[in-house]
Amino acid sequence: MRAYVVSLGCPKNLTDTERLMAQLASAGYTFTNDPKKADLILVNTCAFLAAAKEESLQTVRQLAKFKRRGHCRMLIVAGCLPQRYRDECPKLLPDVDAFIGTPGVFEEDKTPNSQLRTPNSRTIKATPPWFAYVKISEGCNNRCSYCVIPEIRGRLRHRSPAAIISEVKFLAKVGVKEIIYVAQDTTAYPNFPHLLRQTAKIPGIQWIRIMYAHPAHVTDELIKIMASEKKIVKYLDLPIQHASDKILKLMKRRYQRQDLENLITKLRRIIPEIVLRTSVIVGFPGENETDFAELIAFIRQVKFERLGVFTYSREPGTPASKMRGQVGNRIKLERQRKLMRLQAGIARDFSRKMIGQIIATILERSVKGGFVGRASFDAPEIDGQVFVRTNQRLKPGEIVNVSITRAGTHNLYGFYT
Repeated sequence: MRAYVVSLGCPKNLTDTERLMAQLASAGYTFTNDPKKADLILVNTCAFLAAAKEESLQTVRQLAKFKRRGHCRMLIVAGCLPQRYRDECPKLLPDVDAFIGTPGVFEEDKTPNSQLRTPNSRTIKATPPWFAYVKISEGCNNRCSYCVIPEIRGRLRHRSPAAIISEVKFLAKVGVKEIIYVAQDTTAYPNFPHLLRQTAKIPGIQWIRIMYAHPAHVTDELIKIMASEKKIVKYLDLPIQHASDKILKLMKRRYQRQDLENLITKLRRIIPEIVLRTSVIVGFPGENETDFAELIAFIRQVKFERLGVFTYSREPGTPASKMRGQVGNRIKLERQRKLMRLQAGIARDFSRKMIGQIIATILERSVKGGFVGRASFDAPEIDGQVFVRTNQRLKPGEIVNVSITRAGTHNLYGFYT
């Protein structure tokens, strides 16, 4: 029996897909990259935003034709789409044989600390051999006014440190060099610095990366371990969402602009080489020109090395969807373009500072004349790449030193030293 699997959405979703694939493998399935050859098609969906919902629906409808033509016997849809739209899905997707919601990969303990029991190891990886995402928590208690995660994923529950470390040890044994910790809010994990210390002790692991750090939960202890532990890359994904105190309050982010300024100043003072990634939302209800100007001024002042800009999506069931002052789509897009133009200049200036430096790079694929890789300050798929000239017989997954000779807005160019 063969299965064709599609994973949509973020890396957190991908970790669920990997465990679903492990369950299929234990049931006797092998995997194929050709849906025509599959006995079972599984789509793990995202429905965090309206655009993600439409992508999920379109993907499933495209794959349903293989079932109608008799290529596969079973079409299964998992994840956020059926979890959020349980009653609508059978009507919207009549060809689907089963909807299973968010995967049952976490089994909740009936204990006061709301931990999660998970398998001690994984048998399937959907990422390249040299890196892996490891989810440390499920759900979220932040209740930001625009977000549907608590509705889809529930309240915050944590995996035990023992289960996480056991998984990382397994991953190290199969050749993983970079561990990327993910959750809806990684920094909400209890005693996260201790988990990082334990991870750094595992032989074979060379890079440890932190994604989805809530600014309100970045502690002095976390900053200290990031500064002192060589295996923790000097990179932090720190979604701020906005910089206007008025909008931050409406978003229920539980911090103010001054708190962000203080945190970023501290991070760059203690870890001078740190690269910060953030994301912001433009066009949130009530955002006027003054609020947007505050955001622009903050980005110009702070100069995040990496930035993503999203237009606000009015999601049914969220407090923000009922707020007054909904912003028109044209204005949202104009603000997004303006902010991205500003960020392009900031990113270009940062890249140019890398010329003449030697940076650690993980090689990811071979090309004519060398390799394409990724610097320690770049996360997979969302950040830049390093184009490496070499005639040496290297392999994807190796971490090498690269001398940078040229820079684009996001990508760097150099040669293997």
